[in-house]
Amino acid sequence: MLARNLRVGADEIDLLVAWGRRRVAVEVKTLVGGDPVEEFTAAKAARFRRAGLSLQPPPERFDLVAVCLRREGAGLRWLTGVC
Repeated sequence: MLARNLRVGADEIDLLVAWGRRRVAVEVKTLVGGDPVEEFTAAKAARFRRAGLSLQPPPERFDLVAVCLRREGAGLRWLTGVC
């Protein structure tokens, strides 16, 4: 992990990680019940990408980690290259 809760102007990148030699920006969405991926709107994706592209050097990839909390436990999905 290179950084977490990284403020870039008015925007934020939840995690900036090293994936091998790549820099990857990661948005983490958590939801109780339902699908957190649905909360990652086109507007949120645009802000996330804008924040990443203003870093030097910019991330090579933009990923989404979706965490769903339910009574039976938590589920996690890591979606690569979402925007």
